[in-house]
Amino acid sequence: MRLQSTRSTDPSPAGLILSAGQLAPTDIRDRLRRDHEEVLAELEALRAGGDGEALALLVRLRRRWVIHALAEETVVYRAVEGLEGDERKRADERFVEHELVEGLFDKLSRSRPGSSEWVARLGVARELIMRHIETEHEDLFPQLAQRFDAEGLDEMGEQFASARDKLTLLEEAKAA
Repeated sequence: MRLQSTRSTDPSPAGLILSAGQLAPTDIRDRLRRDHEEVLAELEALRAGGDGEALALLVRLRRRWVIHALAEETVVYRAVEGLEGDERKRADERFVEHELVEGLFDKLSRSRPGSSEWVARLGVARELIMRHIETEHEDLFPQLAQRFDAEGLDEMGEQFASARDKLTLLEEAKAA
């Protein structure tokens, strides 16, 4: 990955042209934003869904979260290793947040949908996910922009997508 020599302030997404003129993000920050939006959409579907479909929605959300978290830890967090002080502490917290959300999903899978325990755990999971996303956007994204040029951010985005695709195949194989 190429380190950036000066701070990038260009917020425009780099990407490939899709049908209807849409850009497919290649910058890691755009890929993470899209993943975060998809996780939040599935979380909201779970919160709004009926009890009969809750466990199936939870399985899908949990799978998406695990794949995202592992790809993010493997590619993105490793790229910003070596941080010191408060930045290092926050990096460590991101790993813990992934673990806590996964633990809540595990406990939800053993709870009765719609019960007070279910609702409470789902609410806490939502708050943790929202905090995690907010701090990544506020803290991690600027660090990435400072440390990597556009090519480096695109390369990291491609590595993230590749890791996510491989993890998806592994999860599908486990489920079969």
